[in-house]
Amino acid sequence: MALEEIWRLGADDEDVLLGLVTSGVVDDDGNVLLADHQLAHVLVVSPVGEVVATLGRVGDGPGELRKLHSVFIAGDRVGMVQSFPGKVVYVDREGVPAGGFTLGSEENGGHYSIRRLRSLGTALVGQIERSSNDFGADESVTDAALSVIDLEGDLEAELASHQVSRGIMTIVLDEAAEWSEFAKWAVGPNGVVATIAERDAWAVRERALDGEVLRTLRRPCEARQRSKEEKEEAVSQIRVAVATGRSTFERKALANDPIIVDLQYGRDGTLFVTTCHNATGLLGDGVAGRFDIIAPNGRFVEELTLTCPDFDSAQDALLFLDGTHFLVLLNYEDAQKALHAALLSADEQEAISAAEPLEVVYMRVPE
Repeated sequence: MALEEIWRLGADDEDVLLGLVTSGVVDDDGNVLLADHQLAHVLVVSPVGEVVATLGRVGDGPGELRKLHSVFIAGDRVGMVQSFPGKVVYVDREGVPAGGFTLGSEENGGHYSIRRLRSLGTALVGQIERSSNDFGADESVTDAALSVIDLEGDLEAELASHQVSRGIMTIVLDEAAEWSEFAKWAVGPNGVVATIAERDAWAVRERALDGEVLRTLRRPCEARQRSKEEKEEAVSQIRVAVATGRSTFERKALANDPIIVDLQYGRDGTLFVTTCHNATGLLGDGVAGRFDIIAPNGRFVEELTLTCPDFDSAQDALLFLDGTHFLVLLNYEDAQKALHAALLSADEQEAISAAEPLEVVYMRVPE
C-alpha cells in the first residue's frame, strides 16, 4: 500500500523549529503530539497540520525537563518522559504544570532511567532500569524490568526482568548477554503486553498486566546471517569521554540478527511485527516499512508493505503510531548525527553542516 500524506512540518518552514523528533502519539481528537528530544518539548499538531500548542521546555522546574524521550496521554494530562535521570512531567493541554514523579530516592540509591512509557487507563507500562557503579571493582550493574506502574510512579507489577554486568573503563556490550525478551515490547488496547519470547525464533509472548502469560504466538522464520562487513561494524570499538576519563566500548556481536526487531499493536488489537529481513535499511528506497500482520485471534493475515515515494532507506525513519497513521521522518539520520556532532570527525561535522534539516510527514494507510 502507498501511504497517503496528511501534512508535513519542518524543512524550509520558518514558522516551525524542529530538533530531533523521536516519538509521537495521536489523541482521540486526531491531534498528533510530537516529542522533540533535542528541544525538550512536545508539539501539538492539529489534524490539518497546524501547530496549536507547545508543551514543556528545558529546565528542572515544574513542567520542565531535559532530553525528552517520549510522550503519552493520561486522561486530561500529557506525560513527558525524561530518560535519565528517569522522571515523568505532567502538563495539561495548555501546558500548565500538572505534577509528575522522579524514580528512585536517596534510600534505595542507584541511577534510574526510563526507556519508554505507554499509558493504559490508570496504569503505565515501561522499561525501567536501575544502574549502580563500583569504580573500585570496575563494574557497573544494570537491573532492568518491564514494569507496570501507576500514574504517580508506584510499582504495581513486574512483567519481566534482566540483569547485565559491565565494566566501567572497558564497557563490553555482549549481544548474547544483553538481549532480553523486552528488547522490544508493545501494549495492546485490551491490556495485553507483548514481548519477544526468543531471540532466534519468531515468537511473541503476550501477558496480562498482572504478569500472567496468556499465549505465545509462533511463525516459521529463518535467521538472517550478517555479512562480513556488518559483523565488523558490529564489533567496532569507539572511545568516549566520561567523568572518570576515557572509556572504551567493545561489542561481542553474534553471527545473525535477532529474528524480531520490532512489534506494535494497532488500535483494534492487530499486531504488526517487523522481522530482521524487513528492517528499514534492507528494504530499498521508496519502501518505508514491511510487517507481518497478526489478527487479534492470533492468526497470520498478510505481509503488509508500505511505500512512500520520498523515502530514503539510508536517511529516513518510519514511526508507528496506531496502525493506520505513521510518521515518516525525512533526513532523520543526519539529524541524529547533528545532535552528537561533537563526537564526529571534522570531515563528518562539515558534511552534517550541509545536510538537509529534519522534516516530519504525517501519513495514513489508504482506506
